[in-house]
Amino acid sequence: MSVQPALGSRHLHVRRSSAGTATIAQLFVRWFNVLSLPALLIAGWSYTNALTAPGNLSVVERSVEWLRGNHYGDTVSQVEAWYYAHHQPAEGGTLASMPIAVTDASVAAAKVAPGGTGLQTGPARPTGSTVDDHGITPFSATPVPGEGVWQSLGDTTSAGTAMQAAYLRPDAIHGGVLSAVVRIDQSTMKFKLVPGADEPGNGPWGSRSQLTTTDSAHLLAAFNSGFRIADANGGFQLAERTSGALRQGAATIALAADGTLTLGNWGRDFSSADQPFAVRQNLDLIVDGGQLVDGLDSNKANQWGKTVGNALYVWRSGIGIDAQRRVLYAASEGLSVKSLAALLQRAGAVRAMELDINHSWVSFNTFHHSSAGLIGAKLLKGMQKSPNRYLGPDARDYFAIEARASVAT
Repeated sequence: MSVQPALGSRHLHVRRSSAGTATIAQLFVRWFNVLSLPALLIAGWSYTNALTAPGNLSVVERSVEWLRGNHYGDTVSQVEAWYYAHHQPAEGGTLASMPIAVTDASVAAAKVAPGGTGLQTGPARPTGSTVDDHGITPFSATPVPGEGVWQSLGDTTSAGTAMQAAYLRPDAIHGGVLSAVVRIDQSTMKFKLVPGADEPGNGPWGSRSQLTTTDSAHLLAAFNSGFRIADANGGFQLAERTSGALRQGAATIALAADGTLTLGNWGRDFSSADQPFAVRQNLDLIVDGGQLVDGLDSNKANQWGKTVGNALYVWRSGIGIDAQRRVLYAASEGLSVKSLAALLQRAGAVRAMELDINHSWVSFNTFHHSSAGLIGAKLLKGMQKSPNRYLGPDARDYFAIEARASVAT
């Protein structure tokens, strides 16, 4: 005879099974907490260090940089692309007038204090400025008087004016966007690549790589470098030390020991055999042989970055070199990769490359020498960072422009 278990016994068996399952779940949660706790502590420690590191970044910028450095770069890029896609510059519009370039005279007249812009709206040619009769042909069919005209920029040196600026709309569509192009004469100016606190990494780089009191006596301007090394698809070299890997075919700025700048394709136009003192790579060339490089609209191979996308109009900066070896820097809001390339090409660039993008990173500041010390002024009023950026520690590497001769005071 078979014996059937009692009804109460069956209920007791189910309760034990349920109790056993709950115990396993509880153990799983406990072990998960134990194992994940070190990772959470490490992440918290890393993030805290990022927020308290030396430099001039905001909390938002530090947070974004921390996310990019901890495998969330694609997520950050997607968020940025979504934001910019919904905040594009308006088509149409116009400008009432061109600004006056920042000169020693205009800075003194405006009594610019730290934190000011040093950029005034006024006549096309400031009184007493040295202006090249040749300018950049405007893109607009109805240019504003003075649009594209070269104006003297910054303090003069004992050798005369070394920098000029021209202001113009970057295309025929966005009539209210103002771009700036700076032209730098290398016979009277030299360049220095300065590493930042965070970029290019692989630091510390030592006092030899930083600006010194002697440098500041000749410092006339400074401007942003390229992408983070992790995103630049290239490397950084200063003296014999590197960060990242120098890439064949990359768009490259190379500096000689005397501060002379060359720009081109690494491996084709120059290489390590030329023994450059400093090298900064960023993506691929956007102008080559005086022509816009093919494919600037498509970017199928991420040749010009994947962080935002080529077609979006955002704050961008770029650098070029003309046939007379003068260096050209261009920047503004409302630029695509192609319109940035066209702006540099129209300014005379035979080769050009994109530098950094986004409002947080695009900066060009001139420095006026006064009895009170150096006074910074922005090239464009809309540039976000302080005009005195680069006078202290900066998170990103950058380029300083120094006079080869003494600065007139």
